[in-house]
Amino acid sequence: MEHPFEDITAIRDQPDDDAPRLALARELMARGDPRGEFIDMQCALERFKEDLEVRDTLRERTQALLAEHEAQWLKPLGLRSREVRWSRGFIHEVWLTPERLGAVEHALLRGAPLRTLHLRGLEGSAAKLERALASPLMEVVTVLDLNQEGLGPDAAEVFTRIPSLTRLRKLRLTYNHLGFEGARALASAPCLGGLTHLDLHDNEVGPGGTRAIVKSPHFVHLHVLALGSSGAGEVDEQMLFGDDGAHVLARATHLSHLRGLYLECSGLTDKGAWMLAQAPHLAELRTLSMPNNQVGRAGIRALVERVSRLEALKIGSNRLGLAGMRAVTGGLSRLGKLDMGDNGPGGAKALWESPRMTELRYLRLSDGQVGDDGARMLASSPHLSRLTTLELHANGIGSEGARALANAPPLAGLTSLNLSDNFLGDEGARALGTASCLHQLSTLNLSLTRLGGEGVRALVSGPHLRNLTELTLDYNPIGDDGARALADSTSLSRLNRLSLMRTGMTDAGLRALARARDLSRLKSLSVQGNTYTEAGVRALASAKWAVSLKNLALPPQWVRSLPDQGRPFLEELAHLMPHVRIPR
Repeated sequence: MEHPFEDITAIRDQPDDDAPRLALARELMARGDPRGEFIDMQCALERFKEDLEVRDTLRERTQALLAEHEAQWLKPLGLRSREVRWSRGFIHEVWLTPERLGAVEHALLRGAPLRTLHLRGLEGSAAKLERALASPLMEVVTVLDLNQEGLGPDAAEVFTRIPSLTRLRKLRLTYNHLGFEGARALASAPCLGGLTHLDLHDNEVGPGGTRAIVKSPHFVHLHVLALGSSGAGEVDEQMLFGDDGAHVLARATHLSHLRGLYLECSGLTDKGAWMLAQAPHLAELRTLSMPNNQVGRAGIRALVERVSRLEALKIGSNRLGLAGMRAVTGGLSRLGKLDMGDNGPGGAKALWESPRMTELRYLRLSDGQVGDDGARMLASSPHLSRLTTLELHANGIGSEGARALANAPPLAGLTSLNLSDNFLGDEGARALGTASCLHQLSTLNLSLTRLGGEGVRALVSGPHLRNLTELTLDYNPIGDDGARALADSTSLSRLNRLSLMRTGMTDAGLRALARARDLSRLKSLSVQGNTYTEAGVRALASAKWAVSLKNLALPPQWVRSLPDQGRPFLEELAHLMPHVRIPR
């Protein structure tokens, strides 16, 4: 198409309905316009998410259409490829600075059913934010992302001066500096009355800011509230949510629509957990995230008894112990997602004992002292047969534990497995490579697992992992032999992402990868922390499969250390790989 769609009202007003999109797709295909096929293919991608074969075919076709036509489709809108994300045939999200927003706002308003705006380049400026919020595009934005923009209380006050943000439902303000004053300003902003999601993670709003937020008449429709912290750097404990914040939230009975509560690293103890448990308006929570607190057995028991409809619980790095973990696995039968790693030994045992975890699809037990015995328990539990993601980072699991997991019929549905920072060695890799029950695995993380070149060859030489799309082997001494094993494999044809950071490779390893026969779908390659020269990188750039690459992660320090001819070399790379993002 050579001009933006003039009337996309139906698509914008029915964002979750494909009918108006497909109607337009049929009209365009009848005219021979490739945009019609693109819309049709991307809508189909959403319908066939779980079918790997169909998904890969559809994704390849949509990427081919984008490669050929994206510049033409973006031109009328004044947008660049790196600024957009497509979904179901249309631009769904944009990443723009205030200046770029001003340049494209009218064309975007007419030509795309935009939903999400990631506003970047604010540099802590309230004035820039105010100009951006005055854009007519804000009339249609439903999700506004202002994460990590250095915004302070004066930026929050801007919202009190904005007359209306009619469609805005989600506001993300994580990693800013709003503090108590900023929270109070947001609470007094009528334009935020339509919000259902408010994310104030890592803003040090404290109990006082929490009080302002939960008492605000403008936030009575909130479904999701995030008030946690990252715990990075020195944090004033008085500015954490803490037990005082729990007391405030427990009394905010008008927040009856809350279904998601995020309180990471918030200074909560059993006392705070007990207060949250007693709040009748929190009994309907479906998601509760409170890792990195000091909640123990008594606190988690109170929560499990009163907030019993949870479908997702993140309670890792607390003080549960075996009794607390048993309270979780024995009391929450609806859980589909559970993170309870780093709570002492016994997590695997608690799961193995309980028949109530039959809905689990995601399980994280990192730093849980699982060991080979715990791995065998997980592998033999018939109640975990719906798991698709299993995270077992840093659990002292060896080759025997890996073998048990790899040949466990209850785990045959796994699509993602993280065994990083364990003691697998080459024998563990061989067990995974000959797995009888991991045929659906698409993501595998084996970082820091003591793999050598022989282990990599054993891992990828068979057909059992042919559905892998992401493989991470960072911090293993696989060397150039490991790179050759990857290059020789005929089981990696679906691989999109390959990470080989600090694996002891040299130019010989990069040249071997360049000769790989089966990496035609590779989109991202990370080779930081290895010992190579310009010749090795140049070999990668000339690989036949490099045409599909979108991201080549080279170590910034290596790029900076290039001699005087370094700049021309980077320019040469940019010429050889114009479609690839190469860090400078």
